[in-house]
Amino acid sequence: MIALLAGIAVLVAALGPWSDAAADRTLAAHMIQHMALTMMAAPLLVIGLSSLRVLRRLPARLGRGLVRLVNPLVVWVAFVATQWLVHFTGLYERAAENSGIHLLEHELFLVTALAFWWPVLGSPSRLRGFWRVAYVGSAMQATIAVGIVLLTSNHVYYPHYPSLDGQHSAGALMWVVGSLLMVGFLLLVAWEWLKTEERRALAREAYGR
Repeated sequence: MIALLAGIAVLVAALGPWSDAAADRTLAAHMIQHMALTMMAAPLLVIGLSSLRVLRRLPARLGRGLVRLVNPLVVWVAFVATQWLVHFTGLYERAAENSGIHLLEHELFLVTALAFWWPVLGSPSRLRGFWRVAYVGSAMQATIAVGIVLLTSNHVYYPHYPSLDGQHSAGALMWVVGSLLMVGFLLLVAWEWLKTEERRALAREAYGR
């Protein structure tokens, strides 16, 4: 329940009028807004909803259908592709100029992030052990690469934010802060994997006796 409330709080803060006004002024604020949605609100919401066993409360057929829908490979590709397509196809610029598109952009980020985090933080989970670590770790590399491109580029990608220094700052934020957030969850799934392996080893030893 705490995780769910924290996720809702982050969601409200990220989408509030003050955040939107700041995002309209600077690319760095816009980037923070998106990281809050995808790397803070979404995983917290998944943990919170999972703890309430939301899927188990749904009709069996619907619950099974949703679990099948959240295929790890499909949602991994959707999450990473969304990051790249939004930032480098002109959608980011159009979202900065149009409030309706900006709202759709937020919905796209949030939905793909919720789907991405469910296989590792949700219940029932479709990933175990090493595959959870590989899933999060590979996505981390693919997404922070967006920040590296913005940081190292010598031309402005978004005319709405004409400052190259501002773009570099936003790229640095996505690289550094995004890495720290993803590493936190990467360490969490790695720790759970190690604890599971330890319990299995102890069980094998007990059974062997």
